[in-house]
Amino acid sequence: MLAIEAREIPGVLHGYERSEEVYVFIEGPRWASHGYENVARGWSAYQTSPMGVTGHHWIEGPEMIGSETLVSIQGILDLDYKANGRADVLRLRFTWVLRKDENGKWGIVHEHASQPLADPYGAGDWVTGEGKS
Repeated sequence: MLAIEAREIPGVLHGYERSEEVYVFIEGPRWASHGYENVARGWSAYQTSPMGVTGHHWIEGPEMIGSETLVSIQGILDLDYKANGRADVLRLRFTWVLRKDENGKWGIVHEHASQPLADPYGAGDWVTGEGKS
């Protein structure tokens, strides 16, 4: 996250596995980036974009589960950002899946950032029973 905040793109990309299996569900505006080269292209564009992450704070987590060669890190994260001269905070559910290569280096093979939708099915909150009847 610190490399992202510093716009230090080589440092950001060092965290990803150099593989066509890398699959990233980004927070927007596209649905996904598939393959290391596409992820690298996206981060390179971020470096000169009018938006930048300025800080981050874990609201929940991070929690980690996994094995000797595959691990998942997840939690709820507030991203402080500035876009077009305006500062704000974006709360996201984040998940990273990392795989260890034959040299012992961990690399991101999957990343998912998302937000819940208010009422995606038009049925209210079926967990609490609030909303539509």
